[in-house]
Amino acid sequence: MLEHSLSTNTTSYSLFIRVHSEGFSLSVFDESNSLLSARKVNTALFSLSMDDIISLFNDETKLNYKNIGIVCESDSYTIIPADIFNIENAADFLHFEHKPVENESILFNKIPAFDIVNVFSIPTTIHKALNFLFPDSSIEHHLSWFLKEKIKLQNENSLYIWTRVNMLDILALKKGKLELINSFNYQTTEDFVYFTLNIFDKLSLETETDPVFLFNSDNKPELRNLLSKYVTVSVIN
Repeated sequence: MLEHSLSTNTTSYSLFIRVHSEGFSLSVFDESNSLLSARKVNTALFSLSMDDIISLFNDETKLNYKNIGIVCESDSYTIIPADIFNIENAADFLHFEHKPVENESILFNKIPAFDIVNVFSIPTTIHKALNFLFPDSSIEHHLSWFLKEKIKLQNENSLYIWTRVNMLDILALKKGKLELINSFNYQTTEDFVYFTLNIFDKLSLETETDPVFLFNSDNKPELRNLLSKYVTVSVIN
């Protein structure tokens, strides 16, 4: 059991939770950011009730943590310049690009480094369950977290790609400024490479010099291998 395998001084530990439609993962880190414990649950999470979701979180919720990070993957998001965003119109911003759906909770993350706001939605059952389990923690969209934690603020041209199940999220930077964020559905490795190279073409990036950084691609070596034939690829963890 997790609570028996960790020190009682859990206030020095951090918990990271990543939620997606196929399930979720939990990771516990010590004060030096070394991984102490990890668990994955594969289930159709977005179709479960709030009580069913809560029941899947076991020992991890019984501990106290210094930090808790919660990241939710969602296809429903829109990026707004910070100077025009207001909370009252958050739903309007989102629904201008995505159709409203039943039982959705609309959230937003401010990303000061890029002077933008990410407005997104997740199923209300997920939102309520996470708020019940971790009432003092905020929920970040996966691309908000990606921008804050994984993208280098340098004066360079580059692509960052979050690889998901049949989805790729591409974030393009030109001279260190965020030029594009978009998500694409792909079925084959060739699709994945096509969308990536198409962004290079549309933004006039150089395949020989401008790198591609892949995240969450550990289980997809075929993507890295084929893409590497056309551009310089680095893997980030």
